[in-house]
Amino acid sequence: MRRHVLALALLLFSASSFAKPAPQFQAELLGGKRTSLKQNLKSGRSLILCFWATWCVPCLQELKEVSSRIKENPSLPLDMLSINVDTSETASDVGPTMKLQGFTFPVVLDPKHDIFSKYQAAKSLPFSALVSPSGEIEKTFSGYDEKMFDEIKKHLPTPVSSSDIKL
Repeated sequence: MRRHVLALALLLFSASSFAKPAPQFQAELLGGKRTSLKQNLKSGRSLILCFWATWCVPCLQELKEVSSRIKENPSLPLDMLSINVDTSETASDVGPTMKLQGFTFPVVLDPKHDIFSKYQAAKSLPFSALVSPSGEIEKTFSGYDEKMFDEIKKHLPTPVSSSDIKL
């Protein structure tokens, strides 16, 4: 019996230590260019994917918070890619909303929720996923929380200083 409990504990521990790969995607950006998850992943930098809609007030609050924190501290190893999930009925509001809010980050258009459904089955907003430089989901966030950015910072890659390099 003890061996079974130990084996089960080891299995659970090993299963929880593996990060989940972030679902890959290719999509159109606001403005017409194309991008992919792979194009946005950079060595030594995490990527926050923020799913949002123009009609979602908490989404806009989250986008303001995250984008302003990144601008305030450009040395953070963090990039942002927003994924707009407005349907074809409200998609024309994306550009004006970006301008009105003063947002300058890139926006992936996902009107059919192809990308959104790969990341979250419930499709509740706002929703964000922190992706490691190697393309694994480090943490997800459902709903807006003012302390979200503190949690994001805990999962960012640690910069390598010159004193850490052994020759």
